[in-house]
Amino acid sequence: MSETKLDLIAKLLAKAESTTPEEAEALTEHAERLMVKYGIEQARIDERRGRLGQEREEIVREQIVFTGSYARDLRDLGSGVALALGTVRPMHAEHRTGSILYLVGYSSDAQQVRVLTESLEVQAMVAMRAWWAIQRDGYRLYGEGDKRRARSSFIRGFAVGVAGRIRESRRAIIEDAGSGTELVLTSRRERVDAYIDSLSTRRARARRSADVGAFVHGHRSGREVQTGRAMTPG
Repeated sequence: MSETKLDLIAKLLAKAESTTPEEAEALTEHAERLMVKYGIEQARIDERRGRLGQEREEIVREQIVFTGSYARDLRDLGSGVALALGTVRPMHAEHRTGSILYLVGYSSDAQQVRVLTESLEVQAMVAMRAWWAIQRDGYRLYGEGDKRRARSSFIRGFAVGVAGRIRESRRAIIEDAGSGTELVLTSRRERVDAYIDSLSTRRARARRSADVGAFVHGHRSGREVQTGRAMTPG
């Protein structure tokens, strides 16, 4: 994929962060589909390089630090994006500066996950605040901890919805791409997994239970944030 297309992805996501929800849906889904196609293209190029004995693309560890009250929720959003796109593995760490997400994968794949995660972080917070403005009165008798848990649950639901939508879109694109595509992507993912096997990891602490109603609303919002079916990816 050319630099022009990579620039288009960045512009689509930037515009999605500052436009109407309806237009943001179409813009971001268009960007996601371009990212999936880009990942397939890069995987095929790298596979050919490997067969020819040429140097493969480097496996890297990208780092995103999330801060604030919803740091862990937004980190989980990034993890879901990575897993849904398929060839990048997320790793978590806690630090005094915030909640850290490491993206382990080939450099082009990891960079695309970073770009999409940073845009969706903005969209998730905008969606949560809009939802809370409507729902606030319904929580007026709740304590501050429960109110925060409701907002947190919305973001967590948003993350699950986003990941599900990306996974479905990716599956359809891979099917359209023809035979051998899944095998190439599986091989790419397995090399990343082998790299991770050499790293020391610790299991993260379990999350608190979600506010079910807020989670459902967030899930729905996450699925709907990019549903512009009429826009055809290039």
